[in-house]
Amino acid sequence: MDLTTLAAALLLAVGLLGADAVVHSGSVQVSVAPLPKGANLSIDEPSLENEFDEQLNEITTTPSVVNPPEIRSTTDEGLGMAIAEALNVQNVAFALQRQMGFRPDKLRFALFVQDGKMAGLVNGHSHLVGDFQNVVTPEKGEAIIAFVQRCALWSASQLAPYSTSLYLLEQHAADGDFQNVVALAQHSIGLLPNTPTSPDRALFENILGLVALFKNDTKTARHEFDDAMASDPKDPVPFLNAAFTDMQFNDYKEAAARMQKLIRVAPPENKVLLSTAYTTWAAAQMGLKDMKSADRLLAVAYTINPHSSTALALWGEEKKEVGDEKMGAHLNHLAKEEASTFENYAEVATLYFHLAWRDNVPVTRSKFSNPGIVTFH
Repeated sequence: MDLTTLAAALLLAVGLLGADAVVHSGSVQVSVAPLPKGANLSIDEPSLENEFDEQLNEITTTPSVVNPPEIRSTTDEGLGMAIAEALNVQNVAFALQRQMGFRPDKLRFALFVQDGKMAGLVNGHSHLVGDFQNVVTPEKGEAIIAFVQRCALWSASQLAPYSTSLYLLEQHAADGDFQNVVALAQHSIGLLPNTPTSPDRALFENILGLVALFKNDTKTARHEFDDAMASDPKDPVPFLNAAFTDMQFNDYKEAAARMQKLIRVAPPENKVLLSTAYTTWAAAQMGLKDMKSADRLLAVAYTINPHSSTALALWGEEKKEVGDEKMGAHLNHLAKEEASTFENYAEVATLYFHLAWRDNVPVTRSKFSNPGIVTFH
């Protein structure tokens, strides 16, 4: 290759590196090392890489208002880096990326055997916590797949602590063991600057509020939601959850006023959240025995998001309360049919709990949730 062609190729690579920095600015590059030679493991290299990647993807695809980082393998690289590799100037390319202020989050996972025992080495770089490294050892009787998934879970807690917190919250909704959720949320808050407002801090404070609701500790939940609203007055989620706690306190008037103000002053652009706001407002009106207003609000909620099982089921309750058993049964049937579609985001209380529009009702689990992915092979 003559110097003119080489210079042109380098200039093209530099331009493409800049474009790649923009396109993949929120991504994580993941690599899984080959299996150690001579290791007697009941898993092959493709399966190892697939299990690690799949666990990361499952965590970061937890339905959330916040966009998670994109997980991509190092083989899925930008065109600029591919040209740099072809020219054998990868080090120059990395230096140029740093000069442009682009240092992607990276993660590397490797199994190794030392003194006859297997372990996993996880290291990388996160824009949240900087460089990280951890050696993970299998627990007694732990299968290789479960061990690889646990290594991926720890990795995700470094790269995407918020997505990981939501994932753990959903995973332990049934058994109520939220120790790891609380630890990760509190640790993440501790890493943030103690500024009066902080959108990142608000996210984790909201999660701690949800954990309190699972424990039927409405007072603590309300305290956390209040903190989240103060930390980020522009995030509608803690306002929705605060209204939920208003209902638990039998303060239907406050819940209605809170949702009315939210919709009037800063209506959520997301249709699912907007529909949830109208549904919560309707439940508050039901608590106030104003069924006509509730009926009107639920009609609006349904128009905004016709796939909400929560809105349909509550509408069915309202119809039955006014004596329309037939329509109530029909709406309840529709709610069950919609149970196979997306319901709500993992940070919203009404995904997990029923809106308490009757007095002195404890925190009760919702009949609906986000559907799992089922495939038949």
